[in-house]
Amino acid sequence: MLHVFIQPSSNFITGDVQYYLWWMQSGQPDSAVLREYPLPVVWFLRALHWSAGDSHFIPAFATTMLLLDALLAVAMWHDGHRAGALWWIVLVPFLGPIMWHRFDMVPAVCMGLAALWYRRHPAACGAMIALGAAVKLWPALLILPMISRRKAAMRRLTAFVATGFTLALASLLAGGWDRLVSPLTWQSDRGLQVESVLATVPVYQRFKNPDSGYRIEFSKYNAYEVFGPGASAWQLLSTVLMALAVTLAVGMAVISWRRNGLDHRSAVLADLVIIGALIIANKTLSPQYFVWWAAPAAMILDQVSGETTCENPPNPKTLSRARTWCGIVAGLLLVTALLTQLVYPLKYPGIIGAPPHRSSTLLLVVRNGMTIVTFAACVVAFVASLRMRRPAQPSSAPGRPVPTP
Repeated sequence: MLHVFIQPSSNFITGDVQYYLWWMQSGQPDSAVLREYPLPVVWFLRALHWSAGDSHFIPAFATTMLLLDALLAVAMWHDGHRAGALWWIVLVPFLGPIMWHRFDMVPAVCMGLAALWYRRHPAACGAMIALGAAVKLWPALLILPMISRRKAAMRRLTAFVATGFTLALASLLAGGWDRLVSPLTWQSDRGLQVESVLATVPVYQRFKNPDSGYRIEFSKYNAYEVFGPGASAWQLLSTVLMALAVTLAVGMAVISWRRNGLDHRSAVLADLVIIGALIIANKTLSPQYFVWWAAPAAMILDQVSGETTCENPPNPKTLSRARTWCGIVAGLLLVTALLTQLVYPLKYPGIIGAPPHRSSTLLLVVRNGMTIVTFAACVVAFVASLRMRRPAQPSSAPGRPVPTP
């Protein structure tokens, strides 16, 4: 990771943190700073800037993300998820130093802890999902597969609503309505980012046919975006796919409700399916998005406590199939993470440059293809996990014993 960090492309790694520092130095009120992110992000960066100062802001930021990275690994190890902890430690250098130079580590760790505490600490699980949604809005959908009629699920949902409402109210009082909804309007107005899955065809056509009309420019949204005759059609497709992704998340909630709750592994896999759908459907895709996918994925590698000794144990054959597919998902995520580091930052100049480089463009195409394959594996693993056992029946209050005739 240090070797990658000292390469000429390292400016791509620290660019976002330098952007955060520029805003912290601007002297503008919180309501006018980083309007593309929820207001709690600004509070976090303000606190870090106040404690570290201008000269130490970037190393302090990276150190904070590294400590969060370590926190998740230690939490998994302490709770008996040894395979997941080791997998997470391996994943970090696969994805590279970008993990420590984006605040996406915060919602990723929140979701990882939520997945870890799904059964043991349901209230803390719901609170973690709400905290993740306060930094990046997408985690709010991840509560849906965790809804059911069980008491633990109600505690989970109550903690999610209470934490989310408190943070939203604080943001509203501090920044007003426009600042509260600015991340939504910012994202909806953005164009087709060059790294997104839906930009794969235009980027390849730009390389294959220089006269295709596609071009890559740095937009006002601080991202390299694809412009050209067909870009609007791909953006429209993104809108349709995002609607389908949200529908899929709602469908996960319906499945969980009808089965009176999902087991631990199935709930985490449901969230992995939702995250994968959002990544593929989104018209923007940055390398740090894969941290979102990876953190909860670490929880599916270990045997869930009591899964073979519960009152409704799974069929050994279906259990073995589910575990196999969980391993496949983890392996595919490692490959996708490594390809992502090669795309950004190592080969990124060859993608956005004119003319584009053949190897860089093909690498992006392969990475995006692996993203789709990984998503498909998540779907198969989720279905296999659902087949492990029959739907749980609602628990009823014990009644007065009936005398034996």
